[in-house]
Amino acid sequence: MILQMAAINELKEHYNIDVSELKKLPGDVDYRNIKYEVAAKEGEKYILKIFPDKDELDLAIEETWLCNRIAPLLSFKVPLTLTCKNDELFFSSSEGPAKILHFIEGDFIMNVEQTPALLYELGEKTGEMLHALKGINSPLIRSRKIFWDIQNAELSFNRLQFIREDETRRKVHYFLDRFSQFVAPKLRFMRHSIIHGDLNDHNILVKDGRVEGFIDFGDSTYSPVVSELAVACAYMMMDKSDPVEDVLPLINGFCRVYPLEREEIEALPEMVAARLCISLCNSAEKRDSGVDNEYVLISEEPARELIDKLIEINPLRIKERFLEAGGFDFGSMRNRRERILSVRKKNTGSSLSLTYRKPVYMTGAAFQYMYDENGSAFLDTCNNIPHVGHCHPVVSEAVSKQSRILNTNTRYLYDTMADYIERLLEYFPPGLDRVFMVNSGSAATDLAVRMAQTFSGRGHMAVMEHGYHGNTLTAINMSSYKFDGKGGGGKPHNVIKLPLPKLFRGKYATGEEYAEEAKAILEEGKQKGVMPAGLIAETVSGCGGQVPVAPGYFKILQPYLKENEILTVIDEVQTGFGRLGEYFWGFGMHGIIPDIVILGKPMGNGFPVAAVVTTGEVSAAFNTGMEFFSSFGGSTLSCKAAGAVLDVIEAENLRGNAGKVGTFLKGELLKLQKIHHVIADVRGEGLFLGVELEDEKGNPDTKTSSLLINRLRDKNVLASTDGPFNNVIKIKPPMCFTEKNAAHFAGMLDEFFSGSG
Repeated sequence: MILQMAAINELKEHYNIDVSELKKLPGDVDYRNIKYEVAAKEGEKYILKIFPDKDELDLAIEETWLCNRIAPLLSFKVPLTLTCKNDELFFSSSEGPAKILHFIEGDFIMNVEQTPALLYELGEKTGEMLHALKGINSPLIRSRKIFWDIQNAELSFNRLQFIREDETRRKVHYFLDRFSQFVAPKLRFMRHSIIHGDLNDHNILVKDGRVEGFIDFGDSTYSPVVSELAVACAYMMMDKSDPVEDVLPLINGFCRVYPLEREEIEALPEMVAARLCISLCNSAEKRDSGVDNEYVLISEEPARELIDKLIEINPLRIKERFLEAGGFDFGSMRNRRERILSVRKKNTGSSLSLTYRKPVYMTGAAFQYMYDENGSAFLDTCNNIPHVGHCHPVVSEAVSKQSRILNTNTRYLYDTMADYIERLLEYFPPGLDRVFMVNSGSAATDLAVRMAQTFSGRGHMAVMEHGYHGNTLTAINMSSYKFDGKGGGGKPHNVIKLPLPKLFRGKYATGEEYAEEAKAILEEGKQKGVMPAGLIAETVSGCGGQVPVAPGYFKILQPYLKENEILTVIDEVQTGFGRLGEYFWGFGMHGIIPDIVILGKPMGNGFPVAAVVTTGEVSAAFNTGMEFFSSFGGSTLSCKAAGAVLDVIEAENLRGNAGKVGTFLKGELLKLQKIHHVIADVRGEGLFLGVELEDEKGNPDTKTSSLLINRLRDKNVLASTDGPFNNVIKIKPPMCFTEKNAAHFAGMLDEFFSGSG
């Protein structure tokens, strides 16, 4: 109160202003300046700004000069500083050097209806201001390097750690990574100017539906001119149902007054996202340091919601619409699609199939979304290879960095393989402590079969009905799904096929009965002098139709296998790495410890890496003198990718997410089963589920299943079928799948089965 009384007296002394009210305004904790709103008895209003910090005072002097210089050139208002009685712009107050600015009447743009006409005018005024700033030189402003400046977005990488929410942190990381890779290297070659730098919705004033003025030039920097538009777009896109379409008038108005070059507009979407990321990192850091006030965090939730929307929107659509708003033709990708189809038809085999009646031409992806050439975004419910999410930045960065250091093979010593193997084995029970790195699940199957046959000296293998283990000759011979399917040659002579222990429409009602039958089949072979080297099986049969092996089956069968020196080989290619939620590996669900484990697909999030994990005893037997070598297995690059996948699984608790979201989705599907009789069964664990369809006669409904996945494709949801009759909707999305995604997918199914989709 004493300080306020002093300020009132000082305003009377230096400006002859009779103050009726002095109200302190909130400020950014990054700055020490103090702000008051001043109401004079004559009815005028002013802003009093006090600068206790020397560096801030220097910038304030520069800001004052800048605003006073451009004000006469503008059709709207900017903060003008009054001169004291002694013709100075600053005076000495009791709290530090101070100045008085004219108060600009109006409402913050965030509090008014942001009509297309208003946004168009905002674009015009922003362009007008840039014209006024063009050519102004300020060494002090040019030397500034602040984290709010979009060109310095990479400074926010170190603040990702403060974002507590896994989902938000991964998205912010993704956009910062895209900015770093695709935009930052180009910015230095774009046009630069002094810019306002912070045209957020608290710095734009509107009066009577028109832009009245811009305030707070305190973050002015020397930056690419497109940064000015990017900041304004970022804030004007918040809280919009269709942020891309709604912001187009702003871009159109800006480019009418200040035409941008094509490459500047092409960079605009990533720069908008980068600004949002900067804001979210700043809010997270402030909260972590104990600052939790409205001024600092006011844009946090709208920014987070907009980041969510931007992930769900195809980047091509954003670029296309922005370019068109800026007066450029985006161009058609139709010719590219036709060329790709032509090459596939002419230069590849017809056995290389495409999904859906209308194949999708993909141009990008992010986490659980994929993007096509037409600007559509698809929710991915079936691609389990990008285990932690399409294009996850942690994996991308790991591969990129390692590729610039060393990529070599296992004939040399290096850290990455040793580090990865030690870490991988932490997820396995004692005894499973030997790792052989290869480059695909098929190669891992081939190696596992060789190991089993070498260990036992037997040439036969036992496999499970409908099983699938890869596409090499050996893997196909181990895969009933292949050798019993179209084009297959039937069961190989050295293979013993066991029934799939399924409970839905199965031969038996318990795993114990299936186990006893398996023993009987193996015993029959034994009497004929034929015993397999091992049993290769999945704990959930993917190609069998997402069929979980009946509980108790492995537990009961394994003692018999051990007694007869038949190795248990478990294929965890699809079920491993936490996909089942509660269990990191499928064999854990059955309470057994295999002799050999096959790993593949998700291990590198799409990077070609796989492995066989086995015991010391099996490994020793395999050491016959023949060298084992894989050109790419265990390479520095593949191990870095695989290690990054483990990093993400742990950091984002994706195993917990699989359990939580999978339980929610399974519950929603079970509700649908009660309503729609075409759903015969819902099964699976975590994010590895199956929905089996049947017709009115109780037969597998292949026709409806095919119609469904193609209809979902038309509704921008990617789904797929499996099972012997392709009547099972297989659900195995990237592990970052959310409850919102699950609800949307279930809603699409309900819509289809209700006849409205």
